[in-house]
Amino acid sequence: MSGGQGGPDFTPPSDEAPDESGTNGAGPDVADEEPDDDRAGREAAMAELVGEDVGPDPDLPVDADAGGDARRVRSPTGPAPQASPTGGLGPGEAAERYGHLVRHYRMGVSGAALALAWARQEHAPDGATVVVEREVSPLGRLGRLWTTPPESTLSCAIVLRPPLSVEEADAIWLLAGVAAAEGAAAVSGRELATWWPDLVVHADSGDEVAAVKVEIQLGPGKVRSAVATIRVNLDTLGLGPEGREAVLEGILGALDRNSADLAEGSAGVAAAYDGRCGMLGRRVKLRLLPKGETRGVAKGVDRSARLELESSTGMVQKVAIDTLRAIEVV
Repeated sequence: MSGGQGGPDFTPPSDEAPDESGTNGAGPDVADEEPDDDRAGREAAMAELVGEDVGPDPDLPVDADAGGDARRVRSPTGPAPQASPTGGLGPGEAAERYGHLVRHYRMGVSGAALALAWARQEHAPDGATVVVEREVSPLGRLGRLWTTPPESTLSCAIVLRPPLSVEEADAIWLLAGVAAAEGAAAVSGRELATWWPDLVVHADSGDEVAAVKVEIQLGPGKVRSAVATIRVNLDTLGLGPEGREAVLEGILGALDRNSADLAEGSAGVAAAYDGRCGMLGRRVKLRLLPKGETRGVAKGVDRSARLELESSTGMVQKVAIDTLRAIEVV
C-alpha cells in the first residue's frame, strides 16, 4: 500500500468502531447507559486484580457517574484498600506536581471517569490531572480498547477549562495530541507525528505510540470543561516503566505551552498540530458515520479540528471528528 506523498509507507492502527451500529445519535463520545452485564464484568475484573469483592459498602456514598455502588474489596494478603467514592482504588490525594494538581490512583475504572467526577462534583481546576496505574476499562475513541499492559502504560486524564467557543471546541483534541507528541518526543528523543484525530505515531514506521480521547461539556456559547485522556506506550519509546514520571512531566509541560494562547482562539494549536501531522500529503479513504465514505489528499487541519480533504478535482471537503469511523491510506 502506498504511503502517499511526503512520507514513509505505513498505515497506523484503524479507528474502527467496535460494531456497525455507529453511535447513539449524540456523537461517538457519548456512551449509552452501561448494560448490567458489562458493569458486573468490570466489577469482577477489579475484584480479580485486588482481591475478593465483598459487595457494596454502606459507609460509602453511591456515585452514579462512577458506575453505581462503591465497593468493599478484601485483599487476600492484608486489609482492604480504601475505595474512592468516585471509582478509584488507592489514596487519590491531590498533590502539586509539575505545576498541576495531581491525583494518583493505584487502580480505577478509568482515568476519564475519575477526572469527570472530580470536575463535576468538586469543580476541579483547569489542569487538574488524574493518573491511574491500572484501568479496568481503558477505552478510547469509538470504544477502542487500549491493549498495552498497565506496567508499560502512562495513563493520565486532564481537566481542561479552555476559553474556546462551541465552534472551536474540538480543537481540544488537537491540544491533547500535540501535548502527547511533544512531551513524549522530548523525553525519548524519538521523532513522533500526530495522526488525525486521536493518535501519535513514530514518524518513520507509523507504529502507534499514544492515543487520546476528549470528552467535552458545553455551556452557553462556550466550552464549560473538558477531560483529555492520554495513554502512552512507554515500551515503544524505549523507556519502560521507569520513564513514566518523565513522560508525564513532559506532557503536562507541553500542554501548558500550547494552551497558553487559547485566549486568542485555536489557530495556534491547529498550526502546531499541522506541523506534526504525519497524515498531511497522503491520499486517504475515510469511512464516515453513520455511513458512507470519502477520499482525497489530506491537506490540513483547521481551527475546528476538521480534516481538510482535497479531491481529484481540487474541491476541499472538511471532515469533523465526530463523523469519522475509520481511516485508510490508499
